Amino acid sequence: MRWLLPTAIILILVGLVGLVFFNYFSFTPSQPGNVRVPFRGPGTPFRSGSFTSNGEQIFFTGTSTRDTITATGGPFWFQMHDGGCANCHGPDGRGGTVAMMGRFTAPNITYKELLKEGFNNDLIKRAITRGQDEKGGSLSSNMPRWHMSDQDLNDVIDYLKTLEP
Repeated sequence: MRWLLPTAIILILVGLVGLVFFNYFSFTPSQPGNVRVPFRGPGTPFRSGSFTSNGEQIFFTGTSTRDTITATGGPFWFQMHDGGCANCHGPDGRGGTVAMMGRFTAPNITYKELLKEGFNNDLIKRAITRGQDEKGGSLSSNMPRWHMSDQDLNDVIDYLKTLEP
């Protein structure tokens, strides 16, 4: 029985190291040679004024300079860590495999790529707020359903237009 406590402590430490590792290295390459890691670790504050637009701020943080933004659904870890589009789609919007307490592939959401897929501005808004694809079907349950103003949605779309496909 003397071995039980040390074994439990070791297992807890291994689990904590694993959580830290997956938290900071949650994006795997979406294309050969292209490795992405999350924009920031949890709890890392952003400097005031570090974004060039409200759309960029929403994309990276899920917060607006104007209104409160909330989200429902999405992966459990996302609800715990907050964040924005970049948490899953990467800082460049090109998506990739996300391995954070589960594994799924986030699609490329650069504006040009979305247009190729058959989206327009209204359909992009519907995807963001209702989780529907370009044909009206359901997107993955990993996609949070965002609740934000139309002005904030327009800001996000304007930011997506700046991302290279």
